[in-house]
Amino acid sequence: MKHRSQNSSQAPEPFADLAQACAARGRIDRLHARGVLLAIGERILAADELGATALVDRLRAIVAARETDWLAAVRDEILMAATEHVRSVDPRFLARPDYDLTYTVDAREALEARLRAAEALSIEVEPALLERLAAADRLLEPLLRSRPPG
Repeated sequence: MKHRSQNSSQAPEPFADLAQACAARGRIDRLHARGVLLAIGERILAADELGATALVDRLRAIVAARETDWLAAVRDEILMAATEHVRSVDPRFLARPDYDLTYTVDAREALEARLRAAEALSIEVEPALLERLAAADRLLEPLLRSRPPG
């Protein structure tokens, strides 16, 4: 799947938001994880190894004292994004003429960015979840061949 980068000028700076939550002993949630994972994963998918490494190093410094909270937020975010993908490829939906394939493909690309970032951060994703994603991708594949998005 082709990856499209998001316009980062419209979104708040995810690393600054996370740093603020960590410094203030605030609540680190999946939305903090989303922005950071997407930033790292987008660089990985764009083959920007130096950029990804710099972001990983920056992240590690930010969350060093809050690693347990950070890991929980990452797991929540990946679970939510993966669940959305699995549910979105329900065969009952895929057969509909108004099925939004472009949205599904874009969401799957963003999920892939999250997964690549987790891998770069040595955060294990449950094998059962990866199996469900692979099964969902197999359901989606025939539609991608017959009706390319966009």
